[in-house]
Amino acid sequence: MQARSATRLEQMIGRLDRRIVYLGLFLFTLVPLWSKLALPLYVTDPPKLFHKTVEELPQDKLVFISSDWDAGSQAENRPQFIALIRHLIRRNLKFAIICIAYPTSVQMAQTAILEAIELENAKDRCVYGRDWVNLGYKPGEEPWLRTFAASIPAAVKEDIEGTPLEQIPVMKGVRNFGPDAQVSTMVNVTGSITAEKWYQFLTPTKVKMLIGATAVMAPEQYPYLDSGQISGLLTGMKGAAEYEKLLGAPAHGTAMMAGQSFAHLYILLLILLGNLSLVVGWWQRRRLR
Repeated sequence: MQARSATRLEQMIGRLDRRIVYLGLFLFTLVPLWSKLALPLYVTDPPKLFHKTVEELPQDKLVFISSDWDAGSQAENRPQFIALIRHLIRRNLKFAIICIAYPTSVQMAQTAILEAIELENAKDRCVYGRDWVNLGYKPGEEPWLRTFAASIPAAVKEDIEGTPLEQIPVMKGVRNFGPDAQVSTMVNVTGSITAEKWYQFLTPTKVKMLIGATAVMAPEQYPYLDSGQISGLLTGMKGAAEYEKLLGAPAHGTAMMAGQSFAHLYILLLILLGNLSLVVGWWQRRRLR
């Protein structure tokens, strides 16, 4: 059986240096980040629910945030986290940070909070100790989680600076989770498998729960969202960009989503070009028969 001969277009595409392909990908990703070009962004229901829940939180109760992301997932989780902090600042909601997945999350969360405060120009409105506190890293093992869910002061004695809990204004009188307790909400921004741990130990308290997850983890959270066990969900970088749009505060998530979208368009163009060369080759060979 005689092998078919490649057309000039097929030969040209087949000989295309892969370095040129990667250079094109780099440029397609870089240009929207540099020029602030963006494709239309449509906000889906899970971020809307997330935003609506935060909008309706009572101002006399504390919001707990379990910050369980590190360098490996910061491209997705960090924009989610910063957008959340900006929303809490705008609503004058007090919050506490705790980390149960990675020791490195403590400092990364601290830096992200300071950036959010800077973006909101809220140094006087969001003061450490009075309006928020970082309680550091705690190993998320079952005995500790069970104690924490039952009594916060029994599980956490001090903040990252070593200040006893009873001496921190924002933590005074804070003991329990739940609708009638001092903590109204637990938000888990995670690049790990911590959400399931919080479901297990906090669901009996009937505290509201919100999740910010990486894109690969998010599909596992939809059953909890559909059942009402969680009140909102942010999915990866896209969820961060949608949340920023709801806040009217485009930042890292929006910019990175633009780069990702243009990179996807570039890959689609390469696929179309490859298939076009095959169709053209088939058509030319058919005419020569």
